[in-house]
Amino acid sequence: MRRVRPCCWPFLGAVLLLSGCLSRQHRDHALPPPARERPLNAADYYTLACPDLIEVIFLDWPESSRTARIAADGTADLGKLGRIRVEGDTLAEAARRIADRTELAPRRVRVQVVEYNSRQVLVNGQVNGEPRIVDYRGPETVVELLRRIGGIAPGAAPAEVHVLRAPLSEGIPAEVLPVDLVAILEQKDDRSNIRVQPLDEIYVGELPRSRISKVIPPVLKPLYNTLLGLLPDRKPDK
Repeated sequence: MRRVRPCCWPFLGAVLLLSGCLSRQHRDHALPPPARERPLNAADYYTLACPDLIEVIFLDWPESSRTARIAADGTADLGKLGRIRVEGDTLAEAARRIADRTELAPRRVRVQVVEYNSRQVLVNGQVNGEPRIVDYRGPETVVELLRRIGGIAPGAAPAEVHVLRAPLSEGIPAEVLPVDLVAILEQKDDRSNIRVQPLDEIYVGELPRSRISKVIPPVLKPLYNTLLGLLPDRKPDK
């Protein structure tokens, strides 16, 4: 291991002190993820497929607005407009496609999902693999879904797992539902092991030590890891 110059010791001491402070904060407050931790908006990425039920609203022709189920061939029956293929489209893309058929401005056509029969879930934070959209395969629990996608990352914080549930109506704030992995896995207490719904976002937080280790200069990492081994283990609150 490379020798660390004495001038580096104050910096390392400050980092270790910060690590202790963040650990205490982690124990006291399991906060939902800040906005900057949520780079994806699940509603923007939801793609239509059979057998979703959609509602197409024509602002200029309200009498032509209708609901339609996406068929096995990926099309939706819009009455006089005929069948239009929307499978694989986001809501915005479907609205543009329908607007093109009717020669309307895209902003005058709205598409919304009435029934999420082919559904997706957004997984974000400290999971194995990149933040991504995964298929919704039925009413599985949070733990079942996390296991299906490969589990959580080594630096994950079991006490900072949340499900962000967006409302289907505008103007209503999203619900933040805590998931206590420690209670679920160690105490067999499934009360917080909720069942996932379409367009849920599952967020897994990161341990303070893992966050700090990412900003430690490479020359100090071996010493930092050695000193961390001298610190008492901290277990998340039950």
